[in-house]
Amino acid sequence: MIDKKVLIADFKDDNNNYWPCPTCSKGYLVLEKDTLTSSETADSKKSHNHYAWEHEWINLVYSCMFKCSNKNCEEKVASIGSGYVEMEIEPDKNGYPERVYTEYFHPLYFSLPLKIINIPDKVPEDIKKQLYKSFELFFSSPASTINNMRSVIELILTHLKVPKTTLDKKRKKRVRLNLHNRIEKLDSKHDEIKELLLAIKWVGNDGSHTGKDITKNDVLEIYEILELALSELFENKSKEIRQRAKQINKDKGLK
Repeated sequence: MIDKKVLIADFKDDNNNYWPCPTCSKGYLVLEKDTLTSSETADSKKSHNHYAWEHEWINLVYSCMFKCSNKNCEEKVASIGSGYVEMEIEPDKNGYPERVYTEYFHPLYFSLPLKIINIPDKVPEDIKKQLYKSFELFFSSPASTINNMRSVIELILTHLKVPKTTLDKKRKKRVRLNLHNRIEKLDSKHDEIKELLLAIKWVGNDGSHTGKDITKNDVLEIYEILELALSELFENKSKEIRQRAKQINKDKGLK
């Protein structure tokens, strides 16, 4: 998973956030300064007429290009978002402190979505596509990202052959199972996965039904849980280690 601090940090024109390249995952995205343009919003410009106006009232929109630092890749990624101004104290040419107003930029969209978590190679394509949809929305709408992760869970359950419907004996017809009931129908061998999926579902409920504000930090916590579930299901590393431990215990040592 990408470092949390990197994912929630804003940037300015003289620094990079070290977002991993979404194409090669080896390099990081470097801002191409000559492509960065920013402008004040209409409401921000109007606020200059207020008697108490301060630089910190400024609201910006921006667009720019990033380039992968990996010489064998050099992927180009466009970004748009919002911006603001902060007052900072920096030494002048004589070493005396002076006020400096710096523009900071807050990404809302990347033309190639960042790979926020590791996706094992064996993950089915439909699940991968839904994951990338959630990545696209992460910066602009954390709540929508959570909703997309609920869709990822539905696809995982379908992959595990959990039925989508059940027979309603009273009405004598098949009815659709909700997400919670589908998770509960997981085979007992997937009890650990069930715990992980239920946790994602509960947070998804907060975003969809209660009106609770979902933050990027909330989403990143759920991404960590989802990443573990995908690893358990499609990489089987922990399963292989557990099986190896059982064999060593059975053999009472290495053989």
